[in-house]
Amino acid sequence: MPGYPRLTELFPPSLVAARMPRIGEWSPVPPAADRGAWEGIGNDTRDRVLRAAGPALGEPWPSLPASLFARFARDGDRWDYQAPAAARRERLGWAVLAAAMGPSSAEFLDEVMDGVWALCEETSWVLPAHDFRVLGSHGRKRGLLPDPECPTLDLGVSMTAVLLALADAIVGEELDRIDPLVRRRLRREVSTRVLRPYLQRDDWGWYDGSTAKLNNWNPWIHSELLLATALTEESDEVRSSVVSRIVQGLENYLAAQPDDGGCDEGPHYWWRAGASLFECLETLTSLLGTDAGVFGHPLIRAIARYPLATWIGDGWAVNFADGPARPREMGAAVLHRYGRRTDQPEVCAHARALRGGADAAIPETGGPFDLRRTVDALFDANWQTAAPAPFPLPVRSWLPDTQVLVTRAAAGAERGLLLAAKGGHNDESHNHNDVGTFIVALDARPLLIDAGVGTYRKETFGPERYGIWSMTSEYHNVPVVNGLGQPPGPGFRAAAVAHRCDGTTDELRCDLAAAYPPETGLTRWQRTFRLVREVDDGERIEIGDAWGCSAPPGSLALHLLAGGEVALVDGGGRAVVSPSAGRGLILDWNAVAFTAAVETIPLTDPAFTRVWGPAIHRLVLTARRPAAEGEHTLTVRPTGDQGVAGSNPAVPTV
Repeated sequence: MPGYPRLTELFPPSLVAARMPRIGEWSPVPPAADRGAWEGIGNDTRDRVLRAAGPALGEPWPSLPASLFARFARDGDRWDYQAPAAARRERLGWAVLAAAMGPSSAEFLDEVMDGVWALCEETSWVLPAHDFRVLGSHGRKRGLLPDPECPTLDLGVSMTAVLLALADAIVGEELDRIDPLVRRRLRREVSTRVLRPYLQRDDWGWYDGSTAKLNNWNPWIHSELLLATALTEESDEVRSSVVSRIVQGLENYLAAQPDDGGCDEGPHYWWRAGASLFECLETLTSLLGTDAGVFGHPLIRAIARYPLATWIGDGWAVNFADGPARPREMGAAVLHRYGRRTDQPEVCAHARALRGGADAAIPETGGPFDLRRTVDALFDANWQTAAPAPFPLPVRSWLPDTQVLVTRAAAGAERGLLLAAKGGHNDESHNHNDVGTFIVALDARPLLIDAGVGTYRKETFGPERYGIWSMTSEYHNVPVVNGLGQPPGPGFRAAAVAHRCDGTTDELRCDLAAAYPPETGLTRWQRTFRLVREVDDGERIEIGDAWGCSAPPGSLALHLLAGGEVALVDGGGRAVVSPSAGRGLILDWNAVAFTAAVETIPLTDPAFTRVWGPAIHRLVLTARRPAAEGEHTLTVRPTGDQGVAGSNPAVPTV
């Protein structure tokens, strides 16, 4: 097994101290004074920036009264505060770009000054849902508001720090000509609120996993702290100390990653996990003038391939854990650079396919504006000139440590069946109780689905998490035995997980019994996933279940969540799942052994309706006479391979 790169050996404190440039000697982006660089930006991109920044000129900045922050503690709402806070930051980001590239930048420089001053006057940059005092964590007495004397260092803090740092790097000299106090205050606030607490305190669980699971927070925050340090910290000693501490923090993160490069948080979060890790390494190696071979390490290379492994097609991705099935593009240029640095052309091709014909620097994704990733893309000549490419679409991706298989009918083809299946355990990052679940897509459209996650609220990351329907195994494609689904916790996991493939079949086998509580009486639940590619009989997916219980269960059911209309076919043992357009799925099961019922699940949360529309459906197959031992196979075929009224395929029996 390749293990993880020991960053503290590749970049020891002595090397950091010797090679760390002084403030002002290094920047990833040209200053506004470099007119050749900024005037080289294309007119279309320039016009988009000015259209985005211009309407806000002269308008009041969004206000952030204390009562908005207090809403999270009072009723669990985090967005009434986060929305105007994010609007302030987005407005400042656009203003910085406009001040650098606009034909007349004086009014935009005032806009930047106003934005910097407004952020510096905020009592705290922390997001309400993360503040130690509001949560009553780390020994703090619970309250409604953040304590500026003891700041919490979270994603909101680091994102604000890097935004201010980039404003400093791009238009800092111009701000000095207005009043040097603006830049001095910016640097002082970043140092006081962010960099020194990072150095002086050890209660950041995201740093070492001591009080929280190591997940995307570690590389995400570190990527922003690293850049903020390089661009704003004036003390050489503090600069070197922060960078060396970041190196150790990243090593902590890498030590917790699986060798297969998988991200148990899902592809949505990869953009702030794997992609942010790359940004850390990219910044670190540029700062120190040596990469020490880190981009050739097998784990670093494997992490880059995860977005390819989980891509379904047509904007859809395999969305195990939190995250939408249609993730927004969050920085394809980062992935392109990642592919180049690790010498993986297929990773670069995936990035170019994600971009399509959009603006190479500022794609219209509908997601939050990210100044750091925007300027990185703006001045990446290779990315700007890269030609469009098709998605690589590997025929199979098997991640043995993450225990995820994604396999499709043919390499490079969106048409046909795709099966994604997982083993895993119920203590994963952003966990759902979903050991043994699966997704089936047809022609790049998920039809047997994972619903994903709703809008984040207080309950999402508290004791009430598994009272939310979409987190429970009852709303995933797994069995329910004696009325019981899977509980959360690291002990509830798949066993005997094995993958095999031959010329026609991909197969994943795992035992789900340990994922269920003892009250189910399960002694085994062998689940076998197969994607079969046969010329004569057509492609199909088989979900085989073989179970054993210490006594006949009182009830036993198989749940299937569908992203299309579900119609039961007369005669029993068959259903058709139909999307709004295109081919659907034929599901066949043993009607002698199982009854079938279809339930409609209305959706009102925008996080769900944006992806699935107003409703999804649940097909429940209930055993008529549950036995202590039994077998069953569900067969899934495309409707285009045989009509709904055609002959029933051979149906396995219990």
